[in-house]
Amino acid sequence: MENQNLLNIKQYLEDALNRPWLKIYLKILSIIFTYSAAIHFANLAGFGEKPWSEMPLTWRIGDITYAILDTLAAIGLWQKKILGIALMSIAILSQFTIYTIFIDYFAFTIPQKQTIHILLLEEGILLLIFIVLLIAKK
Repeated sequence: MENQNLLNIKQYLEDALNRPWLKIYLKILSIIFTYSAAIHFANLAGFGEKPWSEMPLTWRIGDITYAILDTLAAIGLWQKKILGIALMSIAILSQFTIYTIFIDYFAFTIPQKQTIHILLLEEGILLLIFIVLLIAKK
């Protein structure tokens, strides 16, 4: 019974990935995640606010994690793979977790907190649009 439910979910996702609007949106998400990965790689290369070695440990761990995760998500989304959707979801949900529960480890000033709140709002909107397109029948 459980295996049948998993197969139904997988089949639903595979069918949904062939819907025209979702296919276009996955490409848009892929470009957004590529941009995000590029920012993290730029930070790793020392092009951030400060030299990378002077950044807080939490930021350095985040840059490494999200540079890899966003890159893999972007590739998977571009190729319309279920794994791309899973990695995108992990990236967004993990950022919601760390930037709400542990925000004091990542944002030290009011402008930094405002920037994070805007990022979370944007990611929430991206995820909401994705869910609407995923459940829409056409």
